[in-house]
Amino acid sequence: MAATLVFRLTGGASNSTPGSSLGGIMSDNAVSGTALNNLFDDVTPAERVAGIAKEYRAIDVYNSGDATAESVALYMSTPTSSTGTVLHLGYDATNNDHIAGWDGETIGSDTTDPASPVISFDERTSSEKLTLPDIPTSKAVRVWVKRIVTAGVTNTANDTGTLAVDYA
Repeated sequence: MAATLVFRLTGGASNSTPGSSLGGIMSDNAVSGTALNNLFDDVTPAERVAGIAKEYRAIDVYNSGDATAESVALYMSTPTSSTGTVLHLGYDATNNDHIAGWDGETIGSDTTDPASPVISFDERTSSEKLTLPDIPTSKAVRVWVKRIVTAGVTNTANDTGTLAVDYA
């Protein structure tokens, strides 16, 4: 079998709540699909009017296969469907070989900036992918996802985007 990369929540080994995916121990639970409308909560009417300067989630890119994932690159294969929202991706360079039970940084709230060295918080597309290190079997790398909502954005019933990872 080859390398198999999956996106896992953080926030403790049994965490299954995306809103609690604020770092710390890698969860045994995967992000529900790659559609990121499952990672962040709905934007409230007040947030839509005022905007959200930043909101974070930490996810781990975990190799459940039996070979090292090489030439790993992360990006949004489909950008958010709302023109007033954007997701930026940043690689947490603190430890690039997380294992189950590794207790990385936990932020106090979803609006707290991660203190860990984050490389390249930026919008990532298929033409500008975020390069990650090789991921050995049973290891992971931490990625922070930052959501920004423009003030006064038009209401969208279901704002989605798709996270993708390429690897050899």
